[in-house]
Amino acid sequence: MPLSLRDEAVELLAALVAFPTESRTPNAALIDLVAERAAEVGAAVHRVDGPAGRSNLHLRFGPEAPGGVLVCGHTDVVAAGPGWATDPYTLTGCGDRLLGRGTADMKGFIACALTAAFGCDPSGWSAPLHMGLSYDEEIGCAGVASLLQRLAVDPFVEPAIVVVGEPTGLTLRTSHAGKVAYTVRADCIPGHSSLAPTRTNSLDQIVAVARTVIEVNARAAELGASTNVGTLHAGAAVNVLAPSAELSFECRHRRSCDPDEILADVWAQVEVARVALAGLEGAVEVVCDARYPALHTSEDHPEVKFLAEVIGRDCAGSLPFGCEAGLYAEYLSVPAVVFGPGHIADAHRPDEFVTTDQLSGACTTLTAIIGAYCTPAGAHTAIRHATSAST
Repeated sequence: MPLSLRDEAVELLAALVAFPTESRTPNAALIDLVAERAAEVGAAVHRVDGPAGRSNLHLRFGPEAPGGVLVCGHTDVVAAGPGWATDPYTLTGCGDRLLGRGTADMKGFIACALTAAFGCDPSGWSAPLHMGLSYDEEIGCAGVASLLQRLAVDPFVEPAIVVVGEPTGLTLRTSHAGKVAYTVRADCIPGHSSLAPTRTNSLDQIVAVARTVIEVNARAAELGASTNVGTLHAGAAVNVLAPSAELSFECRHRRSCDPDEILADVWAQVEVARVALAGLEGAVEVVCDARYPALHTSEDHPEVKFLAEVIGRDCAGSLPFGCEAGLYAEYLSVPAVVFGPGHIADAHRPDEFVTTDQLSGACTTLTAIIGAYCTPAGAHTAIRHATSAST
């Protein structure tokens, strides 16, 4: 008896979860598996190798032609950490739940997208299905750039819309926050703590920068933004004026906000620190750790309306977290949406899970999207042909 799409997705998900593809670690074995299976069903496979055993992957099912749809996801997961009742890298069933690191965020989506693609016959398609798999998304969308560069120069990557997988509970989302994250490090010569009344130090200056980040956060909400001090590491001993200090912070923002304008007071305080430490053989270094744009695709965009009709769901507004969708929209100049099985509340925690019903719904929805955008009988193909004929 042939397996259902859901059962095939569960089987593939088990294989994907078994790869411990934590951010900054190799994902080559997972990419090898996906590339091999995609090639077996006739997909064009383009691998974009990156550092230390990490790779992005572009698959094309169907013809070399414009149009169609681009479906994307990230292969990395956050560290498993302690507190699991099961092996985080062995898919484990518990009632209707499937436990394992990455089941919700976001190997469940990848398994469903691949299952939907493998279950189709693209030989008669009029437009392609593109798939993109990236690495290091969980550390600020750091790995997707080389994939985006490849897609942007491929003359046959002209999708009508991009569907980026994230755990949205099968709701259709059209916007998410953007983010910038920085590390600020200050260094100077040390001194005896008895000199504190008359001499500054690296920790004093970094604390002033951190205080400014907190003050900015109190005002940023009016702009639909937020700032947060993440970590602060400093000092040598209680009786030593700190020779070094390091601060990490972030700013999350709407598409209408310029994060550099929001952080203007922070950068001014960084300059104050530079001047203050210059006479102590000091220096202040700023490193941008992550930067990705916000997404704001209009719910009234014709492609969004069409997609919502195909999947039978209205748009459910903005996501509280960021992802790669804003980058895809920016690089490819096409509308992007976010969709996937599972819930963000069940991700990034011990005993992460996705339900079998969520996987089943995702398989059904993604199969419908492929049919609508890629096949001659698909509604999007008919619309495209009618538009071409009228012009």
